[in-house]
Amino acid sequence: MTSRMKLSTLFVLALLAPLAPRTAAIAQDDPCKAIIAPLRARFAPDRRVAVFDVACAQQAAQLVVKGDVDQDAARRDVIAALTAAKLTGIVDSIRVLPDPALAATPVGIVKVSVGNVRSNPAHSAELATQVMMGMVVKVLKRQGDWYYVQGPDKYLGWLEGAAMHLTRQSVADAWQSGPRVIVTGYFGVVRTKPDAAALPVSDAVPGVLFKDDGLKGQWRAVETPDGRKGFIERQLVSEYAAWKASRSLTGETVEETAKRFIGVPYLWGGTSPKGMDCSGFTKTVFRLNGLELNRDANQQAQMGNEVPTDDDLRQLTKGDLMFFGQRATAERPERITHVGIYLQDKQIIHTPGGAGVRIDSFDPMAPNFNDGLVRSLVRARRIIVSPRTQP
Repeated sequence: MTSRMKLSTLFVLALLAPLAPRTAAIAQDDPCKAIIAPLRARFAPDRRVAVFDVACAQQAAQLVVKGDVDQDAARRDVIAALTAAKLTGIVDSIRVLPDPALAATPVGIVKVSVGNVRSNPAHSAELATQVMMGMVVKVLKRQGDWYYVQGPDKYLGWLEGAAMHLTRQSVADAWQSGPRVIVTGYFGVVRTKPDAAALPVSDAVPGVLFKDDGLKGQWRAVETPDGRKGFIERQLVSEYAAWKASRSLTGETVEETAKRFIGVPYLWGGTSPKGMDCSGFTKTVFRLNGLELNRDANQQAQMGNEVPTDDDLRQLTKGDLMFFGQRATAERPERITHVGIYLQDKQIIHTPGGAGVRIDSFDPMAPNFNDGLVRSLVRARRIIVSPRTQP
C-alpha cells in the first residue's frame, strides 16, 4: 500500500473586519499558519499515527483555537506559541483525545472477523486498513455510528461501532490476559454446535482471536469478544500463549506463511485472506510469525537495516523486504509505492495491484520475469535479525 496521509484541511481565517480587502485577509492569514505548522510537524510528523488537527477562527474580538490533538502538551504549546506571537483574545477550544465523553468505554475489542477501518466515517470512504477479531483498539472520538480508533500498530481511522465491543479498559485487560485461541487455519467457521452441519456463529481467518472455553472432542469451545459462544474445529486453532511462545521469525517461516496466501486477491487496505494490498500482505505474514510491522509500505521502509541491492541481489537473504517506487533525485524525494518479500534465486512474493499474491522473478530468463520490478526497485531492508545477519 502506498503512503496514505490523512487528508485534513487547516482553515485559518483572517483576523479582519468584514469589509476589508481580500488581499489583506490573505496577508493576515499567514501568521497563524506559520505558528501552527512547525508544531504540527513536531507532534504529528506522520498523521497516519498521530493526531494534530488545529484551526484558528476569528469570532468578533476572540480568536477561537479549536480542533483535536492526542497530546495535552500539543494543546499547551499551541496556546503558548500564539500568545508569544502577541495574538490577543485567544480562546482555547482544543480537544485532547480521547474525547472525555467516551471515558466510560475508552477501548473497543473487535468482534467481527475482519473490521474495515476507513479514512472517513462512511461506508463509501476509502478503506484505510483492517483490524482482526480480538484486537483491542483505542477509541478516540465518535461521529454518529462511527468511531475514530487507533489500532495496535498505532494506525488511525474510522471503525463502525457495530464492528467492536465497546468496553472499559479493565474488561479489555481481562480479555488480553485470559485464555485465548488464535486461528491458524486458512479459513474456519464457528458453529452453534460441535457439528459441521450446525448454523454458523462467525467466520474466522488467520490471526483471529477467541476466548478459549476448552476442548470438546475434535472441536474447541470458543467465545467471541461480545459473548457469542460456539465451536470451531480443533485443528484450525492453537492456544494463543503457546502459539506466541513458539514463534520463530526466520526466512523459512516467513516464506512458508507467505506462500499460503498465493492467489489471495488484491484489496486496497486489506490485511486478510479476504483481500490484501502489498503492505497488508507483508504485515499479515510477519504478524503470523510474531512481529508487528508498520502499516504502509513507506513506513515499513523505515524498519530494520538497509541491505544493498547491487551485485545482482547477492546480498539479499530470504525474508528481506524489497521496496519499489521512485529513487530520490536532486529534483524530487524518494517515493515508496510498493513492497514485497524476497525469497531466493532472484524471486519475490508480493501483491501487485489487481493481480493478487504471486511470485515474480528478477531473472530475465525466468518465465515469471517482471521487468517493472527491476526498473522500480528502490531499496531493501532486513527485518529478520539473526546472529548470521546481524550487521
